[in-house]
Amino acid sequence: MKSHIAGVLFGILILTCGQAYAQSAPQYARPGFYIGGGGAYAIEDFDNTFGLDFDNGPGFNGRLGYRFHPHIAIEAMIERVDAFDLKGFNGVEINTWTGTLNGKFYALTDRFQPYGLLGMGAMRAEANLPGSSNDFDDTDFAFRVGVGLDSYMTEHWLVNVEISNVHPSGDVDDINYYSLGGGIQYRF
Repeated sequence: MKSHIAGVLFGILILTCGQAYAQSAPQYARPGFYIGGGGAYAIEDFDNTFGLDFDNGPGFNGRLGYRFHPHIAIEAMIERVDAFDLKGFNGVEINTWTGTLNGKFYALTDRFQPYGLLGMGAMRAEANLPGSSNDFDDTDFAFRVGVGLDSYMTEHWLVNVEISNVHPSGDVDDINYYSLGGGIQYRF
């Protein structure tokens, strides 16, 4: 009889500790909003440059998103690249603003979360030509595809690294680039 009582008490103890642990374990993949920002380095992959060579450019980005499933989030992202300089021509540059609505698809849901990203939106490109009245300024549809990693420091704060390809269409379709970025995010 004593062994049965001890067994029942041990079982209750295990269940209680298990529930306490489950309640205190960080919920990295919980539903909720997040906001973040970071830096980027854009590697130009321009089409039809007619032999002209452009430098890669620095940039920054910001994002606001909502994770509604442990493996899926949706976010609005804006990215500025300033500037793709034309080599050998002082002051000739292309600057971009790209805004996309992205779907993020997480493979894992623990502290380290690799993900794939698909997005669509628009790109605004400006070409500055000093001393000329022929500056270029146009906006058109753009796609974004990439991969990244969210790494949680706490349940609310994380750092991320990401590489994506931005592929515009229409009047700005030659201004493709790869964005290598990193930043910090806060999960509410």
